Amino acid sequence: METSKVFDTLDRKIEKLLARLKQLEGENERLKQDHEKAKADLAAARKAEKESSESRGAVERLERDQEVVRERLEKLIRALEAAEAKG
Repeated sequence: METSKVFDTLDRKIEKLLARLKQLEGENERLKQDHEKAKADLAAARKAEKESSESRGAVERLERDQEVVRERLEKLIRALEAAEAKG
């Protein structure tokens, strides 16, 4: 009889451990999915940062080009005004 109780107790403990193992396996799978999502999010963020940096560089180049054009136009206007004053 005592042996029967021991085996019943062992069976219950094994069942609890198996249930916990199944729970942990599910949690592990969820964590793996979360990890993969986090990796994808990080890659997307890095790509966005790179594109943003490239965009900032393009904007800066356009601003410099615009400033050069503005200076050339001002110089041309001054030359035209000077020519008109002489003429």
